[in-house]
Amino acid sequence: MPKPAAAKTAVSSKRQALSDTTANQILDAAEALFAAHGYGGTSMRAIAERAGANLGAFHYYWGSKQALCKAVLERRLGPVMQERKERLDAFEGRKVPLRDILRASMAPSLLVAGASAEERESFRAFYGRMLMDPADEVHALTASIVDDFARRFVDVVGHELPHLSSEEFYWRVIFVYGAFFYAHSTHTRVQALWPEKLQQTSIEAGVDYLVNFIEAGLKAKPAPRLAS
Repeated sequence: MPKPAAAKTAVSSKRQALSDTTANQILDAAEALFAAHGYGGTSMRAIAERAGANLGAFHYYWGSKQALCKAVLERRLGPVMQERKERLDAFEGRKVPLRDILRASMAPSLLVAGASAEERESFRAFYGRMLMDPADEVHALTASIVDDFARRFVDVVGHELPHLSSEEFYWRVIFVYGAFFYAHSTHTRVQALWPEKLQQTSIEAGVDYLVNFIEAGLKAKPAPRLAS
């Protein structure tokens, strides 16, 4: 028979495993519902019901919807931001093509290294929704995670484009983020409008097309101002 201490440790480990499972089920449910309905359209009760957990478990782990949203963002986005940082760090002191800078900054959140195809799609839908969510709580959470890198990215890209005026660079950055944000959406609007002409390919191909598209736009000659 196991000694009392060993038995107690085994029971504790089992309880911890059950707790981790419940927490991950809630995180998965929250990610799916935030992606589908946004922060404001998702209730704590709906998350608990989808996870098959009671509200008590929800409050035990996080206490509030905002804290849960932060946990979901950090679980998925933390490793992505670390990969982005490490990729840019590797370029320090070296002259690298603009396309390499773009790929280093954009591929991690689209490809999500180590994730299954299903997890990748789930994250892209969630991340895309959070980037555009109007809730102040979401703005604050995403800013706390991504803003330092975003500033660094814009500085690095701007250094590669000295031929642009500050006004034109501003607008090109706006267009870069527009393309980047929409790449993280589910693309349902485009597919609904042109179901036969436009077919989605692999996300790996999408990363290549996105980098090519943005590189060409950023490196284009300064545009002449049109008379209004």
